[in-house]
Amino acid sequence: MTLTDLAPGFADPVRDAAVSFRTILDAMARPGELKLLPVKAPVPAPLNGAAVCIALSLMDPDTPYWLAPDLRNDRIIGHFSFHTGAPFDADIAKAQFAFFPVADLPQVMLDLAIGTDEYPDRSATAIALVPGFDVVGGARLAGPGIETTCDFAPGGMTADAWDALERNAMPFPLGVDTIFAGPDSLAAIPRSTRLTRLEA
Repeated sequence: MTLTDLAPGFADPVRDAAVSFRTILDAMARPGELKLLPVKAPVPAPLNGAAVCIALSLMDPDTPYWLAPDLRNDRIIGHFSFHTGAPFDADIAKAQFAFFPVADLPQVMLDLAIGTDEYPDRSATAIALVPGFDVVGGARLAGPGIETTCDFAPGGMTADAWDALERNAMPFPLGVDTIFAGPDSLAAIPRSTRLTRLEA
């Protein structure tokens, strides 16, 4: 791959990364609340807009990342390497960030690092790519950052995926923080969030 094969990153790398970073932090602070992307960047297939913004805002040379096989190609690995310096690692257990289709969430949650009792911050962040939000069903969220409850329904979630998120909250403060990345918006479920399934 040559430089001419690479897609551009943010138009204004410093400003756009900072604005995107604040949006991601806001999503983590307000679980289940949908956040529109404040900036956009070219999207190498088969990623989506939010996944690219998350990568360009959060990753750096000290944050190894993993890509699900369905998302893994030389163009994406080259794109992330050039724009963030982050190293790709084929071992998901070593990844600080993992990008995958939402259908893979149950298995991915079993394999990601959840931190240790001494260092709970040494856990991974899961980035689940979804087709959109506000589908039928979903879950009712409660916990830090939610005044009472919040209904949340990303597309593509299965019963097994919701079960995996419920199990993820049980060993808190250990666990994985999950960001749901859509084409032009994102939302998050931190490990501290409790959920109850809603009927479809």
